[in-house]
Amino acid sequence: MKKTIYTLLFLLITISVFSQHKNREKIKSLKTSFITEALSLTPSEAEKFWPIYNLYNNKIKDDKMKLEFTLFRDLKNKGGIDVISNEEANELIAEATQLEKNISDNKIKMTQELSKVLPPKKIIKLYKAEKDFNRRILQEYGRRKKMQGQ
Repeated sequence: MKKTIYTLLFLLITISVFSQHKNREKIKSLKTSFITEALSLTPSEAEKFWPIYNLYNNKIKDDKMKLEFTLFRDLKNKGGIDVISNEEANELIAEATQLEKNISDNKIKMTQELSKVLPPKKIIKLYKAEKDFNRRILQEYGRRKKMQGQ
């Protein structure tokens, strides 16, 4: 009986993880289409743009995940903000500051690399497209959450 429960629990977790991965891939695909259209990338531009964009976007995303882990999960594991020492707080601040710097540095490097393959106006359109896409995703998430609550 226990083995059946564990097997069922494992299957549910596996399905959940697979579903989340599938959703992430779908969002990534939608973002790719959205940005390609918003920038009106030619095939030649797209061929040069996407490797650069994906490289730096992945680095930025990784640092954002590390930042979240550092500030929230790591802090929670240490017992919370009210329990840690000032020394531990300073270490967390230093780590968070370094991650924020990495994010900023990678955004600058990405812009510099993209400026070699795209005109400046398309880079500005990229900033706007990313912001617009994120806004739409959040709106859709809020809409779905609201529908689930009814």
